[in-house]
Amino acid sequence: MNKQALRILTLAFFTIAVLLRFMPHPSNVTPVAALALFAGCYLSGIVGIVLAFGAMAASDILGHIMGVPGMGFYDANTMLCVYFSMALAAVLGRAIRGRVSFGSVVAGSIGSTVIFFLVTNFACWQDPLMGYAQTADGLLTCYVRALPFAVRSLFGDLLFAGLLFGCYQRLTSAAFMHLQRA
Repeated sequence: MNKQALRILTLAFFTIAVLLRFMPHPSNVTPVAALALFAGCYLSGIVGIVLAFGAMAASDILGHIMGVPGMGFYDANTMLCVYFSMALAAVLGRAIRGRVSFGSVVAGSIGSTVIFFLVTNFACWQDPLMGYAQTADGLLTCYVRALPFAVRSLFGDLLFAGLLFGCYQRLTSAAFMHLQRA
């Protein structure tokens, strides 16, 4: 697949990622981390990070303007940690570049879920409005309460990474087969 076709495909994935955040879905089941992983793998590192930030920012801004519950702006530290976690998913994508396989995509998805879980819930623990004691027990309580969200994140990351990488593989295989026949 040439660079132009890859960019168009990634832009389509980006648009879908933004739109899916507005569709009814279980909390934390979104394609944004999978998009970051994919873009980090197949595009330049900075483009992967920009796409992840862009998908989050576009949907957060639109969600804020439209008053969509659960979307928009919230604690600045927590929000920065969410965006930072998406950037790290793109970095993980860069790490699997040239070694894409079922196992590496699964490992990248699990890695991005774990990073998101650890980083964002640490930020939630620090947020005084969340009410967690600023102790080791408070941090543990925060992480334990977040486990159901982590499970949903993992499901979404695996599902959407499978779809993104699978579609890309299918499209590149189809294009290759078409060229061989010509």
